[in-house]
Amino acid sequence: MFTWICPQCGREVPPSAAECPTCAERQKQAAQPQQPAAQAPPPLQYTPPTYQPPPLQYTPPAPTPQPQQAYYPPQPPQQQPPPPLPQQQPPAQQSYSYPPPSGQPQYQAPQGQQPAQAVYTIGAENHKKGMPAWLVAILTIAVIGGGLFGVYKLVSSRNGSSTSATAAAPDVLSGTASKSHPYAKYLEVSGIRIIENAAKKPIVRFAVVNHSPAELSGLELRITFRAVNGPADAEPIAVVEAKVGSVPAHGIKDMESPLNTTMKVYELPDWQFMKSNFEITAPN
Repeated sequence: MFTWICPQCGREVPPSAAECPTCAERQKQAAQPQQPAAQAPPPLQYTPPTYQPPPLQYTPPAPTPQPQQAYYPPQPPQQQPPPPLPQQQPPAQQSYSYPPPSGQPQYQAPQGQQPAQAVYTIGAENHKKGMPAWLVAILTIAVIGGGLFGVYKLVSSRNGSSTSATAAAPDVLSGTASKSHPYAKYLEVSGIRIIENAAKKPIVRFAVVNHSPAELSGLELRITFRAVNGPADAEPIAVVEAKVGSVPAHGIKDMESPLNTTMKVYELPDWQFMKSNFEITAPN
């Protein structure tokens, strides 16, 4: 669309207009006489109202009417009726067996009263009898005897198992000296464990216990390991020469020695199935 630009204001004017409408409007306003501007009305001033309280007037309260008490004439005292006489209950109906049991007196009505109607039950004396006393005594004795026998068997079995465990404990858990020696009664070999070292070789670990109040030094032991349930003449599992050295008074020394045996590690019995005997080789 083609337009032309006004040279005065620089606006685009369509070609149908002969002059710029903006400039024409400005010229029209400039030609009209200027009217004086209207004066603004003066601002309103607010005057607050003054409050005047009404005059106080005292109004006395109206008297409260007192209620009048009603007058009642005195009434004569009422006589209480006499208490009712106790009624005599009719005699209860009683049941008697026929014929009456021997040794019991028959019923007699007291004087001045009619005998109550008696109901007789035929065959009442044929009641069911309980268990004889001799049979109850026999059953009681049998039950008490059975309970005492069971307690005796239980106690005896526990005592036997504890005795056998105590008897087997020195052979299984601790080693004993094979011959007399001054230090033999003070030494104990316990805590036997057979394991493998890093080179896959069997080793035995054990503890030497000193029960004496003095230090034992220069100890050398020859320990023989056997199976608990094996025959007496069977070959030992292994024989270990241990140079213990010094053991403090009332002390324990852990030892570890290689186990020279022809058996594999998995063929060796577990620790609770092994016993040990030791011989003190030094000091002599």
